[in-house]
Amino acid sequence: MDLSWDAHASSDTSDEMSMVDTFFSSNVAKDSFVAKSFPSIISAMVILIIGIGWQGMAVTGAAKNFALHSGCSKYVNKGHWIPIDGCNEAARGMAYRNDRIENFATCQPSGAAYTWGWEATPASTRCPFTQRSEKKLKKKLNRRRIGFVGDSMVRNLYHSVSRQFGVADAGHFDAGGLKHVDISRVIDNTALDFRWAPMASEQLETMKQLRDDVDKKDVSKYDAIILGGGAWDRLYRFGDTTEITTHSTTIEAIIGEIETLKKLGIPVVWVIPTTINTPALNAPEKRDHMTEEDMADMRNVYDTLGLPRAASFVIDGTSYSKERVDESYDGVHYPQDVYDAGAQILANAFDWLLPDLEVMEKFTPPEPGKMAKPFLGVMMLCLCFIGLFFFDGFFGFSYLACLFVKGLLPSDLYLEAFAMLHEKSRLPPLSSGESVRSEATFKTKNTAPSKSSLRNKTVNEGRVQKSSPSRSLYGVDDEIAALLGESPGEIELRNRTR
Repeated sequence: MDLSWDAHASSDTSDEMSMVDTFFSSNVAKDSFVAKSFPSIISAMVILIIGIGWQGMAVTGAAKNFALHSGCSKYVNKGHWIPIDGCNEAARGMAYRNDRIENFATCQPSGAAYTWGWEATPASTRCPFTQRSEKKLKKKLNRRRIGFVGDSMVRNLYHSVSRQFGVADAGHFDAGGLKHVDISRVIDNTALDFRWAPMASEQLETMKQLRDDVDKKDVSKYDAIILGGGAWDRLYRFGDTTEITTHSTTIEAIIGEIETLKKLGIPVVWVIPTTINTPALNAPEKRDHMTEEDMADMRNVYDTLGLPRAASFVIDGTSYSKERVDESYDGVHYPQDVYDAGAQILANAFDWLLPDLEVMEKFTPPEPGKMAKPFLGVMMLCLCFIGLFFFDGFFGFSYLACLFVKGLLPSDLYLEAFAMLHEKSRLPPLSSGESVRSEATFKTKNTAPSKSSLRNKTVNEGRVQKSSPSRSLYGVDDEIAALLGESPGEIELRNRTR
């Protein structure tokens, strides 16, 4: 009775154990599949996330330089002139190294130099203003035509833009030269024109002419127009009510022409007159009608009439001139570097004023042989022939070693360097000329080598052993054998069996 119960119990236990094994085996199989696939899925997800992140950084990352947008116009005129002290140790060292200048005579504050800098803008505005080099300007304004219309203030800005393009003598003082004339320059593929129109009435006529050129689909039409004025009107035609009314009517007509040109796709930039240095005015009529107070009132007139708001962009001349008003030598005009700041403001504004053109540059491939140097080509051929025919990888210079080491030939160096590599790569074996001739004679005539050949071979082997003290008893260089991972005896035995 007890035995049957034990047998029955053991059978039940075995059934339960088999069910448990089946359950665990199935779960283990499932776990093993999950365990094998889960790391691959996670790895793929991580790689995907990293790839998306890299793509985003490449397209919109901090290192990507984008063109400025129109929202930057309210920041681009904000900046200051920063004095540069040329008497610090860095400047002294550079001057001594480059120009052999030991000491400076003028330092801060007298004789100080200044540079224009923009105020820092929040990163969210995406307005990183930078100095536009000659190369960048030429690329941006390639195949463009820019027109400047106005008085001497606009003319100085025109000369400054020309200097940014590399015309170093643009705007140099010339007392005998004509001043009230039109100027045209073509720099590479960019045309820069200046039209003398100091009065508002003259500016209106010029704008009408430019609009007619666009209506006639003239191929020489301007891509952008920089317009400025107000000083001459204040000086000569702003004395009574009739002149003031006529001036206002003219400004309203100019605003209409600006709106028309903007609709035709030509941006118009308005240049606010620079700050007037009243004590430096050199004519009585200027002291009576063109002081800084008078020009401030004139700027308000243009602002009230709405001309700055009608323009595509405004260059505030007072922003880059008010801090250096004491340097205005005649009360109206400034040194050239002051206008360079205005030119750089305009250069940054071109980012949103003039979208990039999709132009295919004409490419003319150079003629065959234009850049060839026959002498250098012959010299390289000579070096190659030396290396090939003399078994010398050093172009003949290893023969100089033969003058100092007796019994050493460049061909021996060649064999030591490449013989074992040929053998390891199963290439045709390398040997000296004497051994090649001896082997060929033995194979063709099936005779033993002569005494002279044996004597030469013995002498050569002795010469090699004498000049190569690192060889072992087997005749194999120990260093080469170590590189191949074999003992010298094994290499020599294999060579003999072959």
